[in-house]
Amino acid sequence: MVRQRVRLTLHITGSFLKYFALAYILPLCVAIYYGEANWYIYLYALLLTLGVALILEFGFKTAKEIERTDGFTIVAFIWLLVALFGTLPYVFLGLGFLDGFFEAMSGFTTTGATILTGPAIEGFFSLPRSVLLWRSLTQWLGGMGVIALFIAILPRLGVGGSQLFDREFPSPLPERIRPRFSTTARLLWTIYIGFTAAQIVLLCFWARLPLFDSTCISFSTLSTGGFTPTVESIGFYGNPVAEYIIMVFMFLAGMSFIVHYHVLRGNWRAIKDDEFRLYIIIIAAAIFLLILAQDFGSYRKEMFQAISIMTTTGFVTADFGLWHSSAKMVLLALMFIGACGGSTGGGIKVVRIVTLIKHTRVMMRKAIFPNAVIPLKYNRKPLPEGIVRDIISFLFLYVLVALVASVVLSFLGLNVETAISAVAATLGNVGPGLADVGPSLSYAWLPGAAKVILIMCMWFGRLELFTVFMMFSRHFWKG
Repeated sequence: MVRQRVRLTLHITGSFLKYFALAYILPLCVAIYYGEANWYIYLYALLLTLGVALILEFGFKTAKEIERTDGFTIVAFIWLLVALFGTLPYVFLGLGFLDGFFEAMSGFTTTGATILTGPAIEGFFSLPRSVLLWRSLTQWLGGMGVIALFIAILPRLGVGGSQLFDREFPSPLPERIRPRFSTTARLLWTIYIGFTAAQIVLLCFWARLPLFDSTCISFSTLSTGGFTPTVESIGFYGNPVAEYIIMVFMFLAGMSFIVHYHVLRGNWRAIKDDEFRLYIIIIAAAIFLLILAQDFGSYRKEMFQAISIMTTTGFVTADFGLWHSSAKMVLLALMFIGACGGSTGGGIKVVRIVTLIKHTRVMMRKAIFPNAVIPLKYNRKPLPEGIVRDIISFLFLYVLVALVASVVLSFLGLNVETAISAVAATLGNVGPGLADVGPSLSYAWLPGAAKVILIMCMWFGRLELFTVFMMFSRHFWKG
């Protein structure tokens, strides 16, 4: 059983990597267009990735069909290897392997935590443009999901593809646009591409940002990633129009794309969704509290940071590490809460918060009327009890991982604020933290062991813990 599962995992991983290698074509073309001397690094990365992919695909052929349990190992392993091979351009440029792996994992998991530091050239990182584009492209591919993309364009996986789709988009309330998972993946990616193109056009022609910058920023916005070509993030541009455009698209990216689909189809009742309403309430409350803690005259910065952190995008227009401690506590809470389920954002997700609030209300009523039958409803429909148990288990595991990782980082020499915020920012796929990993700083100074822990936090957080943790279960491998 174990041998068959490993063989199937390697075979499917090879099939995905074969098509993933094509992603290097875009930065290769950009490097050639700008006349960069080391354009060949993308060609080397493409050929190396393709070679390994073909070895895995044809060397581990199997007739075994993808089952539910196989989905866990395949998805977890694909995400690990995609980040590993995404490291190649950084390594070929001379960046250390661990730092390159950190940057690549941060990109594909749409975390946005970076190890890049100065010196800056006219505000931009001193890197070739092709590399800056590659950073944002990794986030864009990871936002809607690399596996969902391959399922959308290559529906040959059959029924087993649904197991991969569900593992890449684990949700307490699974919902598909269409019964066929491949159709759902195609529709989600169509909306995603449409929003990305719309933002590029608006930033380029309305906000008057350069096309290259508009493209990189849009890739990182819709994926709620946070990478930018500039050292000072969005604050570098000092462009209010661009900031408002980015705020709108960060807000849209933090919503469930299922809601987007229904609204675009004319079903405006979808915005009455319980999760969406709480999403708006939390953002509005956070903006009010940040303005109250800071300055009523600078509402745009507070609004931008509230939306950026809530959606786990991580763009920055102000050094919120210097803000009042009450404001930093609000931002830290938003890092843990995260965006909506079915979005490209990370964190615990608003859907889990709203479900637990409803569950608490039911339990309080049952304390008064112990014999009453009070169903738990979400969007006016009863929820199975198993969903609540799953959410409680997830929340417990999330807090446990955050606690253990924070303690270990503290033993490695990080102060409490830095350790907790670094874990919250990577596990929630947010990016910038507080204190020594604040928005004006990077993660480059961390010891190697700390970087490894945070890389694991990014991986765990993007796949929502259970997909990865199942691989460490003895019963999982026996099943």
